[in-house]
Amino acid sequence: MFSKILLPLKKIHGHLYETKLYYKEKNEFFHQYIRPLLNRMNENPTSVFLILTPEHNNLGDHAIALAEIELLNSIGFKYIEITGKQLFKMKKFKYLSIMNGRPILINGGGNLGSIWFDIEQLIREVISKNPNSSIAILPNTIHYEDTPFFQKEKHKASRIYKKHKNLFMFAREEISYKNMMQLHSNVKLIPDMVLSLKRTNNFKRNGCLLCLRNDCEKTLNENDQNSILKQVQTIFTNIKRTDTCLDHSVSIEDRTYYLDNKFNEFCSTELVITDRLHGMLFAAISNTPCIVINSLSPKLVGCYEWIRCLDYIKFIDNLEDVTKVYYEIKSSKSNYEDLNLKPYFKILAHDLYEFFN
Repeated sequence: MFSKILLPLKKIHGHLYETKLYYKEKNEFFHQYIRPLLNRMNENPTSVFLILTPEHNNLGDHAIALAEIELLNSIGFKYIEITGKQLFKMKKFKYLSIMNGRPILINGGGNLGSIWFDIEQLIREVISKNPNSSIAILPNTIHYEDTPFFQKEKHKASRIYKKHKNLFMFAREEISYKNMMQLHSNVKLIPDMVLSLKRTNNFKRNGCLLCLRNDCEKTLNENDQNSILKQVQTIFTNIKRTDTCLDHSVSIEDRTYYLDNKFNEFCSTELVITDRLHGMLFAAISNTPCIVINSLSPKLVGCYEWIRCLDYIKFIDNLEDVTKVYYEIKSSKSNYEDLNLKPYFKILAHDLYEFFN
């Protein structure tokens, strides 16, 4: 009898402890972050929110954020940046609605759909909690797995998008554009924001960089990677492994430093072999010969269409073609300046200016 009473008491005390801890953390978060944020909002009444930017280790996402900030600066928009890490805490402690009524820009990338579903859910909640804000989702990929669960979630997302009276979406490749048009009417096709950057220098090029995935989107197994390595060893003695994801987080303050280091690394090599989207795009903007191998998400082949005319970037399906393709592209005369994507980013800048004014 006594043990039967103790069990519910343990549950009650455990619940009380969790509740107390929650409010303690919420109070700390308010004083450390929300109060300063409210002060910045009062000091900058015309600023827009740029949200879901990275603090994590993915330099591709940091490059997107950098390009977005350069765009905002070019059209004279003041902004308040809220990172994904901060945004998840705002969701946890129910502070997402403090942005309501202010313009909101949601960071571009591969954030919509089933691959990073926790981020998809966060974006939906931002949209739902800020019905009086003008909201723009910057160039993104959207991809839902063909399962009953995710097809149901796709319809749920569509209801949320359509309910918001002032939501605009930008897709960064054709497949996502078609998928977004099924979910919402206000959609435009704009390249990945990284393609608005240009990063070159006069470094002497030497060797090969292998920039290959090691996460949930990878498709290359160990045998595939060994096959690539053996081919590369017949051409280069200097072979390095790199990644657009570092082994540590990157703060907003350190973003430019680590991006410059990575861009310089790409500018110093003779060849990049990658299955990463931003491995391909970093090679493109730095005029670096690059062999691209497909990965799980449609974003890679979709974004390749923007740069297909650059003959120093080649997409391959057969891993045995590495050596052959390298000799085809090593003497390329094309230049990133030949790829004129500026009109697209001028359209984006114009749309944002009109949209938020």
